[in-house]
Amino acid sequence: MKKAKTWMLLLLVVMITLSICYVRWFPMRINTDFATKVLLEYHYVGIDIAVEITEESDIQTLRQILNGRSFWDNPACGFTTDISITMANDNKSIVFCPACDGCPLLLISNTGKYIRTSDEDRTQLNEVLGKYGITFPCV
Repeated sequence: MKKAKTWMLLLLVVMITLSICYVRWFPMRINTDFATKVLLEYHYVGIDIAVEITEESDIQTLRQILNGRSFWDNPACGFTTDISITMANDNKSIVFCPACDGCPLLLISNTGKYIRTSDEDRTQLNEVLGKYGITFPCV
């Protein structure tokens, strides 16, 4: 009986450890399809931009680029919440902070997780944001 309890306890510890590892290190899918509005913030060297994107093609492009798998990392890229993209609807929002130096990562604000974009997607992101006066690099 004592041996069975020991094995049950060991199994429980292993299951809890595996659950924590899965949540901590394995990527989770980020879905931005819910977003009905996109807000841009850019506060850098005397430039203050706060704008809501209304052009549907730009919203769709950003949804497509920002749908991705998040991951944990400690990149050398620079991020700030002063430069952000907020995907939102009435009930939910996700804030993305693009790397200021132009590297293809975006910080998912307040999570410690990131999304990696392709070079093509980062170029497309820069083009969309450029329409609203947001330019990179900004370091």
